[in-house]
Parts: sequence; C-alpha cells; structure tokens
Amino acid sequence: MPDNVIEERGDYVATIANRSGIVTSSSVDLEVTDELREAMRDCIAGRLHSPVMQTLSSGTKAILKDIAGLQTRAIATLGPPKREGESWWVTRRAIQQSTTLRVADFKATWFGDQPVTDICCGIGGDLIALARRGPATGIDASQSVLSFTAANLITADVTAKLRCLDVMQSKPAEVADGSKWIHIDPDRRADNQRHTQPDAWLPSWERTKQLLGQAEGGLVKMAPATTLDSSVTQSCHLMWISSGGSVREQTAIWGKLPTPPKISSDEQDWQVGGRSAVILKHDSAHRFGCSSDNWTESAPSTSSVESWMIDPDGAIRAAGLTDHFARRHHAKTLGGPSGFLTADWNETDVENPSSQASIRELAMFAKIRDRLSCDDRALRRYFRKAKSYPEIIKVRGVDIDPAKLGKKLRECGETPLALWIGRNGKKTYAVVTNLPQQAPTF
Repeated sequence: MPDNVIEERGDYVATIANRSGIVTSSSVDLEVTDELREAMRDCIAGRLHSPVMQTLSSGTKAILKDIAGLQTRAIATLGPPKREGESWWVTRRAIQQSTTLRVADFKATWFGDQPVTDICCGIGGDLIALARRGPATGIDASQSVLSFTAANLITADVTAKLRCLDVMQSKPAEVADGSKWIHIDPDRRADNQRHTQPDAWLPSWERTKQLLGQAEGGLVKMAPATTLDSSVTQSCHLMWISSGGSVREQTAIWGKLPTPPKISSDEQDWQVGGRSAVILKHDSAHRFGCSSDNWTESAPSTSSVESWMIDPDGAIRAAGLTDHFARRHHAKTLGGPSGFLTADWNETDVENPSSQASIRELAMFAKIRDRLSCDDRALRRYFRKAKSYPEIIKVRGVDIDPAKLGKKLRECGETPLALWIGRNGKKTYAVVTNLPQQAPTF
C-alpha cells in the first residue's frame, strides 16, 4: 500500500502529509459506482490522467492505485474476472482472509442448489461460489465492505442478496432470517491480531453456536491451527482442506447438509465427532478421514530408514492424522509423527494399487537410493559422483533452507533426484530418493 494510505478495520483511511510534515487523516467514501469502476479500468490501464480520474480526490486515486496493484494476487485467489473489463475490489487484509476459488467451489457443493446465507461474507470469496450454484445471501457489518462485495458480484457475473447487519448486536433469528443453511466466516483479526481461539473471534463462538442453532446445518470456516473444546468437536465433523500445496483452512461441518460430496475414502460418511483431511488437486477432491474413536492411536515408530520415504499431505498433518495414515498404510514414523514416514513396501504394492486409487493422492513417496551424512561436503560429493542434483528437497525438523541448499547443489549434475532431510532424536539424517510419486494404496 502507498505511504499515503493506511487500512484500518477493513476500511480505507487516507492520510495526507501537509507542508509542515504533520499527518492528518480523513475517511474516504468508497461506494463502488459505475464511474468508479470506469476509473479503475483507466487506473489498471495506466490512464492516470483520464477525464474520470481527474474527477477523483487524491485519496481515492491512491486507493484505486493500491487496488490495481493487488489484481494479480486477487486473480490468484478469486480467479479471473468473468465480466470483461471488470476487476476485483479488494484490500490487502481482505485478500489475505478470502477463501480461494478452488476451496470455495468445493465448500459450495455441500449445499446443492438450496438457498444459503453467508454470514460475515467479506468481499465475497465464498459468497460468489455459493451464488454460482443457487440462491445466496451475504451478511456483513460494514457497508463499505458490502460495497466492494456488490462490485465483486458484478465482476464474477453472479447475483446475491446483501444485508448490512451486526451479527453480535442482532438477534440470531433476525440474522438467519429463516435460512436452513448457513456458512460462517468469523473475523479472526478483529483487533488487528490473528487469533486461533474461538472466544476472540467476531462473532464469538458462543454467538456462532446460536446462529448454527437457527439452521439445519452449516459450515464454519476456521484457521488450520484452531483448537476447539472436546464438547464442540463431538458435535461436528472437522475438515482440513489443502489446495495448491498449502493447508487453506479448517472447516467445522455442522448438522446435516443437503449434498455432502462423495469422495473416495475408507470412511463412508462425515461422522459427527470425526475428522478428515481433504486434498484438492487436478480438478478432483481426495479425502482421508477417521471416526472419533481411533485417530489418536499411535503408529509404530522406528529409528532407521526403511526402503521408502513418505510425506503425507499437509492437511493430514494439520488434522492430526499422521499416525492414523501411517497405520493404515503399513508405515512407521521416523523421529515422531511430525517427521517423515518410512515403510518397507514391495514394488508390487506400488505397481498394483487397489481400486481406491484416490488415496494415492494423499502423500508423496519415493524409493530410497542412498543414505548419507547431512553436511554440505558429503552432499556435494554424492551428487557430483552421481552426476545429479536435488530437484526436490524436503525438510522436516531441521533448520535448513531448501532453496539455498538446492542452489548450492544445482551445479553438481543434470539428473534430477530428491533429497529428504529430517531429524531422528538428536541426529540429522539425509536420504536420496528418486523423484517422489503418489502413495500406494493397500
């Protein structure tokens, strides 16, 4: 953001330094009108002195420039605009908190074509996906945020009803307004600090439960690291979602939703009290889940590397399902559940997977070529002798920068391999493998 603009509680405030160096501030009304959208098109195109731009205040111009500078990031999160010539109306904070397109589309499938109310809709990441599949209503406490939301609905070429409502001050029944299905995205940065404890959110967890009590079912978006009381976890199903190699969010599945997605998994339903990891990639969804009574059982551990190295997806780790995954796939933890897994699989296990092929998308695995000392000299000597380099470097539990190490070893050869570095007790180990594959299914 330019030096003459700051962001406060989701709203823009322009700060202008006068000649004496004193900074004053004044609110900028950013109701997104047709004229402002035209000005945004000019701003993105570099036409900063167009007739419509000349009608704007310096503060508004600065805001438009900042929004224009966020378009690449906005497109990566929300997808390309559906209407030609339109852009996404975002703030830095809003784009950080917004649900990505792939995740929003996946969550929207839970509701079928039924009417859904999106509480704390923000700039519309989830609301847009909900509006694409059926009737949707977005609620937010800020009229200025809803102005951006309305503009983004135009950009996405969808329609939804918008309501400006403070969900903490309004009665739960007024907020739900008869809706059977709701999606809630509590503000986890209400005081400009990130919170993982529900009591610090807006709306609070107590109010969130009251809102859920007005509906037949709903989804609650949370940070991946959020921890809930056992009394809460036994009343819902917890789901961690990863996409693009990152764990995007934790979602509490509450009540019975119209169309839970059918994903190939050992678990046949989204059992209350259970938990799941969902991995979105290649335009498909893959799930690893368990019921409430068996996810905490520890997997066998070992202090020595076996014939295969395995790294479960981040969603599995975030969900606390690493041990469960290891037990299900005949693997052992190496240096504890936070480290890599290792297994003594047969080649036939890899070449002839079972019919549940979706589980193969839940982890990276590779057959071991060599074990060696984890120091720069030994690594350089090994890769030079093998005329190879580590195209992939996976690190767990050690303070090593994979990018820097990869740069050092890139000149050693041309054959791409993978390097796994981890900690087993007080010792650091290094393992060289072929490039990782998908995990076999048993």
